[in-house]
Amino acid sequence: MFEISASASFEASHYIEAEAGAAHYRRVHGHSFVVTASVARAKPDSEGWVMDLGALEELLRKILAELDHAVLNDIPGLEKPTFENILLWIESKMKAAGVAPSRLEIERPTLRQRAVYTPA
Repeated sequence: MFEISASASFEASHYIEAEAGAAHYRRVHGHSFVVTASVARAKPDSEGWVMDLGALEELLRKILAELDHAVLNDIPGLEKPTFENILLWIESKMKAAGVAPSRLEIERPTLRQRAVYTPA
């Protein structure tokens, strides 16, 4: 299996209305996010690629531009903008563009926090 990856970043704010979460989650606050999207294929295509890396990076940047400098809670589908829901949202956007990710990662580097999603 071959897997390629591209990364891009965005800045956004959000709040989490979770009963179990700490009180400071409920206040609007911002983060720097880094997302890595991977695509896998058993064999390279006739050009020798899993996918054009430039096209993968361009797609990821286009998707993340919708999130950049936004309040994530205001974006349809991200009313509860947890790591998990952000990754599911990105997956749906990638699939709508005809690209099925094999792995998605989101990270808040300054907090050393990340989540990984491996679609079935």
